Amino acid sequence: MRIAIAAVSGVLLAALASLGVVQLANADQDDPVIKPLYEYGGR
Repeated sequence: MRIAIAAVSGVLLAALASLGVVQLANADQDDPVIKPLYEYGGR
């Protein structure tokens, strides 16, 4: 029973940690890139 509780709590902690990392990574991108990457001119 202790192993099952430890496994479930480990999965929950890992999920919360990964969500936190994703939120931090998204918060760093304040100004999205609006301009096109390449300017092809009048083609």
